[in-house]
Amino acid sequence: MTSNILREIVHGRLPWTELRSVPQQSPEDRRAADEAMAVLEKLLDEHLDALALDGGGRLSDGLVRGLTEAGFLAMSLPCADGGLGLSEYGAFRVYETAAHRSPAVGMLLSAHNSMGPGTYLRALPEGPLHDLLARHLAAGSLSAIASTEPEGAANSDRSATARLTADGSGYLLNGEKVFISNGSLARLVAVTATVEDSGGQVGLFFVEVPSSGFEVVAEHEYMGLRGAPSAHLRMTDVFVPVGHTVSAHAQWRSASPFAELHTLARIYLISAPSMAIARRCLDWSRSFVAGRRVDGRPLAEYEAIQRMTAASAADVYAMDSAVRRALIGTDATRSQWERDALKNITSLTAWRVADRAVSLMAAQGFETARSKAARGVAAFPAEQAQRDLRGLRVGGGVDFNLDRVLAARMLATYYRDAPGPGPSGEQPVSGTVDTGALSEVNEGHLTALFQDVRRLGEVCAELTGSTPAPELLLRQETLIAVNRIVTEVFTMAVVLARAAWSEDEEPHAQDLTAVYCHGSRRRLTSLWEQVSQPLPDVYRRLSQAWMSGETVGLLHP
Repeated sequence: MTSNILREIVHGRLPWTELRSVPQQSPEDRRAADEAMAVLEKLLDEHLDALALDGGGRLSDGLVRGLTEAGFLAMSLPCADGGLGLSEYGAFRVYETAAHRSPAVGMLLSAHNSMGPGTYLRALPEGPLHDLLARHLAAGSLSAIASTEPEGAANSDRSATARLTADGSGYLLNGEKVFISNGSLARLVAVTATVEDSGGQVGLFFVEVPSSGFEVVAEHEYMGLRGAPSAHLRMTDVFVPVGHTVSAHAQWRSASPFAELHTLARIYLISAPSMAIARRCLDWSRSFVAGRRVDGRPLAEYEAIQRMTAASAADVYAMDSAVRRALIGTDATRSQWERDALKNITSLTAWRVADRAVSLMAAQGFETARSKAARGVAAFPAEQAQRDLRGLRVGGGVDFNLDRVLAARMLATYYRDAPGPGPSGEQPVSGTVDTGALSEVNEGHLTALFQDVRRLGEVCAELTGSTPAPELLLRQETLIAVNRIVTEVFTMAVVLARAAWSEDEEPHAQDLTAVYCHGSRRRLTSLWEQVSQPLPDVYRRLSQAWMSGETVGLLHP
């Protein structure tokens, strides 16, 4: 069982000895995932037209039926119970395979498997709710979780309400939910709602669809992630038996095991397609650059192109390293922080890769795949990749707000805990730390990383020591910078560890690591400045003037 690596880093300690244990997928799990991926690829060949889907098409009934019959709606359930028996990382690879062909398919599968009957069954005791979920799982019912409301996803309370019936047999649900993955196709929907007369407690209520008063208002149409069945739902006195609820209490969403389940769901929904899109962009960039010459010279020989392509390759390597570290052979509770960090690590890093791909392809990067196909050139959908990734940066908690939330949680440990002793690893690298196979350049990056981690601990201690918690929570730009520093140093740590003790089949690990760390240290330069200086008051004044309409004359013709 591993310790919380991010907690150590936030407190100024780099657990390098632990990091040297590089996680590896077991041969048995790899074979099981490979077999599932091969079956999935065949299904997608038969039933998926990704170009038509992005043009406004819908997932075919044949594809959904094929996915159900092949067991893809029960990927983590043991084989003896009718599932595919995949590990968390094995399932991640399957979701990534689906998203490689179509993010919509990946999101349909991940939304169901990570928040559906099979997931909650593991967290519930025997009883009516357990029986309900088992029945829907056996029937292959597609599922959804309905939490986000028109008022916004960042609110901690829920405007949807649950009122206990007069006879006490159940609850009547009223309210609306928006942006619900699988919402228009689901036959079992888990709804979050505030229980009336409970002091604001939020519960979870499982609704069987169709049900009286349950309405799919409309499917959402997004700029990207097209074809994913996301819907606006409305409930008017929808009856849910008492036995089909999770008892309401103030912190159930952040308590074990639901917190771990929801974190894993975000990884599957956001990180898997981000990983898939980044890999595709890397492949498209290579194909495009390989076939181009400028003034008779191969495009690949120009310095600016080499910088962009090398940075994208290193970014994909770093994303993959972070995913492996968080998912393979880890305990969900103890690795909660690392898993929460994956959403922004993967979606923001993939955004950089996609942005470079569009830039490399210039006009062809901005051109749609349909247009390119019509005129007979390689139909790389680079512009779709950017559209899809913009949605992934929003999904699962918009990136900047998630930074704020995670930093607040990390800094709260400084207020609760007494300072711990400095780690033995806080020493110069040379002669005191086993650097494995690291190159001289990467040893330099490791030395700098130790310094950055120590500096992070000092900054966190100074912030929490000089500022009361309620006041620090209002410094949102500072919190955002803290979490971005944390994710940068964590990702550098896992990449350096992988390069130090990677197997022989990764001959370019040193160069991939050196390029990633070089870019990361450049990003850290501006983040250190941001975290050390409160946002100037002029931002507040100008924002308030703009909101009041005082700047209209200046900013409009």
